[in-house]
Amino acid sequence: MSKHTVYFLSSQQHRGLMAEIWANRLELPDWDIRSAAWGQPSFTETPFEVMKEIVLHIPKVEPRSYNSQEVSQADLIVALHDSEYESADIPADLPQQKLLRWDIRNPELRSSDKNEQWALYQEVCDEIAMNIKNLEPYFRSNYM
Repeated sequence: MSKHTVYFLSSQQHRGLMAEIWANRLELPDWDIRSAAWGQPSFTETPFEVMKEIVLHIPKVEPRSYNSQEVSQADLIVALHDSEYESADIPADLPQQKLLRWDIRNPELRSSDKNEQWALYQEVCDEIAMNIKNLEPYFRSNYM
C-alpha cells in the first residue's frame, strides 16, 4: 500500500513546520508528512524553542520551498495563513478539492518585538496542535 501525503504550507514555513512536527507526533505510518514555504523558507529559533517547551524531541525537519507539481500530488494540503496579511499570498494553483485553509496568525508579521513574537508563537503552537488533533480521525480513516 502506498503512503498518503499531507503538505502543510505557510509563507516562510514556520507555522507549517510546527504543524509537521505535531502531525508526526500522531505516529501515522501510512502518511508522509511534509511542510513547505510558498515564499522564501526561513528558519528562526523562536518556533523551535517554543515547540521544545512542549515536545522534548523535535524530529529533523528541513527547509523546503513550494513545488507546485509535488504539492499537487498530495492527498491533503493545508495552507496556514494569516487572513489579515497573507490571504492573497496563498498559491493560486493549489487543487481546491484537496485544500484546507487554517487562519493562523503569523507572529513574524504581527510584531517585531521578540518577546511579543514568543508569546504569539506559544498561542499559535497551541492552535496548530488543536487543529492537528481535530484532523486525526481523517488521517486514521484513510487507511484503517
